[in-house]
Amino acid sequence: MDDPEKKDDKITPIPELPFEVKKAAENGKLVLFVGAGASMLLGMPSWNELAEKVLKCLRLEGEIDYAELNQLKNLDAKKQLSIAYTLADKKIDLDLPQYLVRTKDSNIYRYLNSIGSVYVTTNYDHELNPQNSSPSSDQAIQTVDRISDPNDFNTALLKNPGTVIHLHGDMLNPNEMIVTTRQYLAHYDHPNVINFLAKLFKEYTVLFVGYSLEEAEILEHILRRGNAREEGKDTNGLKRFLLQGYFESEQPLYEKLVTYYRKSFGVNLKGFSKDKEDYCQLEKIIKDWSEQIEVLPPPTIDDIAEIDRVVVDE
Repeated sequence: MDDPEKKDDKITPIPELPFEVKKAAENGKLVLFVGAGASMLLGMPSWNELAEKVLKCLRLEGEIDYAELNQLKNLDAKKQLSIAYTLADKKIDLDLPQYLVRTKDSNIYRYLNSIGSVYVTTNYDHELNPQNSSPSSDQAIQTVDRISDPNDFNTALLKNPGTVIHLHGDMLNPNEMIVTTRQYLAHYDHPNVINFLAKLFKEYTVLFVGYSLEEAEILEHILRRGNAREEGKDTNGLKRFLLQGYFESEQPLYEKLVTYYRKSFGVNLKGFSKDKEDYCQLEKIIKDWSEQIEVLPPPTIDDIAEIDRVVVDE
């Protein structure tokens, strides 16, 4: 007899939409957490590619030579960027936003935006823009409430479908973008950030999209700071889902990572096959899932009172 959990751990081209995600959307409790993988489908750089561009800028400015460039490239992306910002030290404008432009065609954001939930993103770009989608006429979002200053982070934002929260800052305010290790440490010690993440993982269902193994360190840090594992004890991890691509030959590795994420963070890993379309397969999955997800506003106090009244009458 097949083990249903093992069956669920198979890498497939289009994984089945988790029931918990669909239900959370209908209850106004779904949050999409979007990473760099989504923007990479538009030709924007990965973290490693962004670090490489910044280091090349420093070489062109004469701040480092080819030998130093070659040595720095062996470090992880966050260290490369941290060192680059230290070397630039206000003398050189590294201008990260110049690299955050579309160079490829993809409908990934068309489908993400059409969902119309609350969005949290570690991306700096503005591709998350729900007003550019076409949700049902009654639920159409006319304006985008875009938040990037941690001083403005509050849990009330999670109740407003269409809100976009830039967890690491956004490209319109380059001086406030979280890039270096020092900035990361200070940012995740900010009381508003801590409270926001704790509330998010405790009370909402979160679907992570666009986070590859390359971004695992960033994602895991976010989950730790939000006490994700602690908050998932009573739900068996069925409030957090991570959509991630693998080659089908990586099935053994995938099964180990499924266990790791469940036990470490209460996260359910949903693997999709990259064999045919590589990461472009993500677009097809989001298209399929977006057609099944209906986001409704969270119930108001009056709605809850009416439900309670009906239950009592019955």
